[in-house]
Amino acid sequence: CTDLVKGEHSIAPYKGFVADVSPQEQWDNIPLWGKLQIFTLIGMLESYGEGAGMDESEYVHYTKGGLPGFYPSIKGKGAVTPLPLDLFDPFGILKTQSPEEKERGRRVEINNGRGAMLGILAILSVSKGLVVPPLDLLPIPKYDGDVMVPFSNDFSFFGHTFNRVIDWGSR
Repeated sequence: CTDLVKGEHSIAPYKGFVADVSPQEQWDNIPLWGKLQIFTLIGMLESYGEGAGMDESEYVHYTKGGLPGFYPSIKGKGAVTPLPLDLFDPFGILKTQSPEEKERGRRVEINNGRGAMLGILAILSVSKGLVVPPLDLLPIPKYDGDVMVPFSNDFSFFGHTFNRVIDWGSR
């Protein structure tokens, strides 16, 4: 590895990177505003992917007979300037695919997503000290924090837990 890849960084976009910590600890090191930016972008993409602001002629949701795994075109849309490329197939490489190849690609992509979710949960389980047979032999660093804390009643937000805020609001 080069010196830029090893150790802590002081230049963007790697500023804040801390060497020799687990991915969960790396997430803990991201400031709250950075996490909110990440979740805002994900939320915007998810909202657009669910057909937000589109009429039925542009996009049919998969629960209403549309294609599972289909992402509507984003090319030419944008709040300030039109976006020059699509998120899916930005260079138009897949336009020559037959309908059968597209269907197979959608099935493969859905199964890859399912496998990735199972893999992430397995690694999180091993890092907490749980036994996951094929991964027990790998040197996965242990994490003493709680990755599920955002979904618990003691999640800290701006220095206050939701539990305390709720108790304060009910008085």
